[in-house]
Amino acid sequence: MREVISRTFSSFGVPGFRLLWSADVALNWAEFMEIIILSWFVLEQTESPLILGIFAALRFTGTLAAPFFGVVVDRFGRRLIFLVSRASFVALSSTILVLSFMSMLNIFAVLLLAACVGFSRTMDNIVRQSVLPDVVGESRLPNGVALSRTGRDVTQIIGPVCGGILMEVAGIGLSYILVVLLYSLSLLLVFLVKGLPGAIVSSYSTVSSSVFKNLFEGFRYVKSERLLVGLLVVAFVVNLTAFPLNQTLLAVSAKDVMRVGAYELGWLVGAYSFGSLLGSLLIGSLPSLGSAGKIMFIGSVFWHIGIIAMAFMEWFYPSIPLLIMVGCAQSFSMVTMAMMILRYTTPEMRGRILGLRQLAVYGLPVGLLLSGYVAEDFGVFVALLGNGFLGIVLLLLSLWFWPVMVSRQRFME
Repeated sequence: MREVISRTFSSFGVPGFRLLWSADVALNWAEFMEIIILSWFVLEQTESPLILGIFAALRFTGTLAAPFFGVVVDRFGRRLIFLVSRASFVALSSTILVLSFMSMLNIFAVLLLAACVGFSRTMDNIVRQSVLPDVVGESRLPNGVALSRTGRDVTQIIGPVCGGILMEVAGIGLSYILVVLLYSLSLLLVFLVKGLPGAIVSSYSTVSSSVFKNLFEGFRYVKSERLLVGLLVVAFVVNLTAFPLNQTLLAVSAKDVMRVGAYELGWLVGAYSFGSLLGSLLIGSLPSLGSAGKIMFIGSVFWHIGIIAMAFMEWFYPSIPLLIMVGCAQSFSMVTMAMMILRYTTPEMRGRILGLRQLAVYGLPVGLLLSGYVAEDFGVFVALLGNGFLGIVLLLLSLWFWPVMVSRQRFME
């Protein structure tokens, strides 16, 4: 038992990882509070699932520029970019705080700031993932990825519940004081991390001085690896059809179907995140992942089966255990996918490949807009049912075209 616990939390033996993990916890806590607070604000102000979908989609606008961000991360100082991205979160959340206290916060301001946050999130995701192998080392990489996901899952439990409670008790202005403080703490902790890599100097970067040439090198690298192509396609599919559940459709279901408020919505999202936490811990405790591709694919399918089941759920309390199972399936899908992408990408190309991985996230804003439109015109039942079945069909097609995702064995021993 002691050996299992030691193996599960082995990356915490690295001081830099402890700081990085704590910084990400603070950032994600603030982010998940924001999602609940602003989503409920938008719904109360507009009564429109479509507008809520637009708000959520704008938070991912930066995915269009993700490949260029990946080149920037590879070619320039990662520490500096990391600090700039974290500082931007502090600035943008402080703007919402000031506007709310001045009674000037409106839908237009929220949508505009959501678009700005989208660029910060994309850059931060790329640089955070690209420095992880350098911080924990190759031998601890699978465990580091799982623990990083575990930290996000923990905050995805705490953040929505805190956001829902504060929104109902204190309102948006006072709630944002805690959001700004958490973003500021995240910035400070990243500043304290020692040894973050600077620019990558390699045959790839010395041969090509042009950003566009570096970008094309990333595309050529992915094209030469059918496994990476398949993983990026699956990433696009789950963003298109699965992630709209916890990003928008769960809020619509809570308000229009279950007839509950922001407090209960926080618990629903928290249950989903608790399931993700369980899945991440389970994966992190495994000594090897010889069939990572199969685990990813099965997790993705069951994730969508859970979304179909949620379409028929009209009651608050029975939704809790179902969402726990759905969240667990999400972790089996996303954690193994992240492990495989990092494992099968060379260090000098990680920023560019992770930039292309973030480009796959553009499926989410498209999915959010489509889900919001369908939910507004045909109801959330149709939106959930359609996403679930469409996702399963697309996953089966991706497996048909890229069977190497599940056929390549002995991922990590």
